[in-house]
Amino acid sequence: MSQAVLGQNPPVKKPGKYFPAAWEISEALPGLLAIVFPITVAAELLWYLEIRSKTTFFVDIFIAAVLALIVANLVKIPQRLAAGPAFAQKWFLRLGIIIYGLKFSYGYLAKTGWQDLIIVIITVASAIFASLIVGKMTGLDEKTSALIGNGTAVCGIAALMATAPSIKAKEENTSIAIGVVLLWGTLALFVYPVIAAAVHMPAAVYGTWAGAAIHDLPQIIAAAKQGGGNAALEAALMVKMIRIAFIVVVVLGMNILFTVKEQKASGNSSEGTLRTAVKAMPGFVIAFFAVVLINTLIKIPSSISGPLATYPATTSPFTLASLLLTMAIIGICCRCTAQTIKKAGAKALITGLVAFLIQSSLVLWFSYMFFGK
Repeated sequence: MSQAVLGQNPPVKKPGKYFPAAWEISEALPGLLAIVFPITVAAELLWYLEIRSKTTFFVDIFIAAVLALIVANLVKIPQRLAAGPAFAQKWFLRLGIIIYGLKFSYGYLAKTGWQDLIIVIITVASAIFASLIVGKMTGLDEKTSALIGNGTAVCGIAALMATAPSIKAKEENTSIAIGVVLLWGTLALFVYPVIAAAVHMPAAVYGTWAGAAIHDLPQIIAAAKQGGGNAALEAALMVKMIRIAFIVVVVLGMNILFTVKEQKASGNSSEGTLRTAVKAMPGFVIAFFAVVLINTLIKIPSSISGPLATYPATTSPFTLASLLLTMAIIGICCRCTAQTIKKAGAKALITGLVAFLIQSSLVLWFSYMFFGK
């Protein structure tokens, strides 16, 4: 006798908590094979050709984001394939971010000096506060404003995607924020080198400015090398590492902020807010910081860390972490369409632009003050 006859509901499909459920993998395979994997191969091939030609303008993760945005906005992705990008966004992101922690060490904080630390604090604070204030003035959804601020402040799409589940943001909030951060970060990638050349900006100043103000690491690498060569790239990466170290503070801070707001709105006591916020932190974010801490305290052999995350492009253009994060960004960018941005209207774009301009101006001023001599 069928369940319908018995009046019973079909069993609920529960997604996996720490690992994907079998049904999630089965539903995702068509979309992974038809959309995510082909875009990944195309992006990695273009990136490899750039390396072979010794002319690097865009790295694989950025190329993949652009290709995914083009596909999503030129072709309507069928519903039966939508589970593939969603799977990549969820599961590949989690594993990729955890493994990516092998690239970083909190030892950078001891090496870079107080100037870089001050610049990063200014970067993070100015972007977040400006985004929240401007978003409130324009009537933009508060969680969208927070995600735009976090993406602008720390490390672009990665910070956005790490923060979104922590504050229980909707997919629409995340898609809009990613579109805004991608737009202004991409513009900076082209504009920054032009400004640097026009004013003959010192490499140390330019590298610090690019590393502290441009959103995503791939954009920073490309912009730094284009505008100031290896000297600028070294300065950019140094300050960028400190920015990334601040992601735990930003994610936890946003988690606490929205937990308090939700508790007040529901009439619950705010006692135990920190405990509640920490418990709500996504496990993969905590695992990422644990990996960074381990990498700080223990020297992990390059034979292990290299193929997982740390091989430079000259050794191997592909690592497991970069491939996973590339596919994760394809997943989220496939959901970022012109219709999504249009729905937010000018509010999200203005919020992101004002936050970015305030952050960029302050960082440039302090970069000249500290390194322009």
